Amino acid sequence: MRKFILKLRNYFFRDILNRLNDTETAVHVLINDPAYKHDARNGFNGLAGRKRIFQEILNHVQIERIIETGTYLGNTTGYMATMSNVQVLSCEKNSTLCDLARFRLKDMRTISLEHMDSIAFLNRLARNHEITADKCFFYLDAHWGKDVPLREEIAIIASNWKEYVIMIDDFKVPDDSGYGFGSYGTLEQIDMPSLHQMYGLCASFPAIRSDRETQPPTGCVVLMQHDTYVRIGENIKTLRLYSGHSQPA
Repeated sequence: MRKFILKLRNYFFRDILNRLNDTETAVHVLINDPAYKHDARNGFNGLAGRKRIFQEILNHVQIERIIETGTYLGNTTGYMATMSNVQVLSCEKNSTLCDLARFRLKDMRTISLEHMDSIAFLNRLARNHEITADKCFFYLDAHWGKDVPLREEIAIIASNWKEYVIMIDDFKVPDDSGYGFGSYGTLEQIDMPSLHQMYGLCASFPAIRSDRETQPPTGCVVLMQHDTYVRIGENIKTLRLYSGHSQPA
């Protein structure tokens, strides 16, 4: 009975607790770190290995635009903008965090930040043919509380963009339990076999072991179209192809 009550409490009050947490974080950051600073602590949760993956993708794919869901404090947004020198389009559903990120990133002219739900944001961008024609890097990190729209986000991207690379944060890395992940961040949750069959997507995971990553590490997955992986995959030494699905014909 106690477990059932705790489960109900966590389900119904999770969003409230998350908002209280976000407000506390926002106040702390506003006082102590009011503007984005480009240093080793910022971007991709400070994970050195994740940054190397991002840099190798930039080196081997001519990324023309970056699209992020879940701006949070804007640290990864600012990092990606600085390292890529391309436009970064980002959305944040939480109004407090959105205002804070906009304030912290106000001097970075290549960043456009919207207070929007990730699905509405991606659907709006998908109607802009200039954007969908670009080679885009997607960083999906809008997964807090009960709202976990990963499958919908991936479907919108795969149905509308011609060439893209998707990175998902907080994802379970097979055979390396040292990487943390969210309950939503598994191949089963995003239904990888269907994504593989419908869109020809291949999944890759960090090649660096968790005990050699900045601590404590969270995992990620990188999704690419088969043609993109064939062209550049073996050149990206920081990633290893997931062997749990066969290559598309």
